[in-house]
Amino acid sequence: MLRLALGVALVVTLLGCPKNTPSSTVAGTDEEKMDMLSAQLEELHTRADVKCPDWCTLKPRACDLSKQTCDIAGRLPDRAEFQKKCVAANEECARWSDGCASCGSH
Repeated sequence: MLRLALGVALVVTLLGCPKNTPSSTVAGTDEEKMDMLSAQLEELHTRADVKCPDWCTLKPRACDLSKQTCDIAGRLPDRAEFQKKCVAANEECARWSDGCASCGSH
């Protein structure tokens, strides 16, 4: 009888305590995804070996990372740090777009 009472108490406790889980995506939490995207954008930003053809080759990657960053920020408009990352990501896309345009290839 004691085991039954303990089992019922455990089930009630587990069902009665909702967990506050972070927002998740297939690739992990929004924070983890945002950190990964930011790191990839920073890697592109710090490339020192960029030659003219590279601007147009890497522009789609930079702009895709920017879009993904802003998609997350758009889902969480109250997260100021995500909004700042979106702005920075858009600037990075623009930088690669400008670099490609200045090389004469589109």
